[in-house]
Amino acid sequence: MKTFEQEVRDRVVANSENSKLQGDATELMKSSMEAQYSYNFSWLGRPIIQYPQDMVAMQEIIWAVQPDLIIETGIAHGGSLIFFAAMLELNSACGGHKNAKVLGIDIEIRAHNRTAIEAHPDDSGFQHRTGNY
Repeated sequence: MKTFEQEVRDRVVANSENSKLQGDATELMKSSMEAQYSYNFSWLGRPIIQYPQDMVAMQEIIWAVQPDLIIETGIAHGGSLIFFAAMLELNSACGGHKNAKVLGIDIEIRAHNRTAIEAHPDDSGFQHRTGNY
């Protein structure tokens, strides 16, 4: 019996060779961008301008890599910062780095977003900076 990981690898290879799937995925991406689909989601109450499948993929990467620092460029509403901080807290609870941090960098953080991010109960896992670096 194949392991889950081997099954995933096999599907990824098969999907990379599936021209119908690739075309359908491209059309879905175009349509979803036009409809602003990625603006429909939040994480722990903060808007997160991401596709849900991308967030699941990021969770898989975070679990595999076990980073002690995640740097995000472009903060917007802060949903991704909160998501990454939550993932690092979960990793810590499962034996990962105890002091892992998220650093958010943006040219400008709108005042109402900064206030909401700083007031969020899960803001202890990240830092945020603005300005030209």
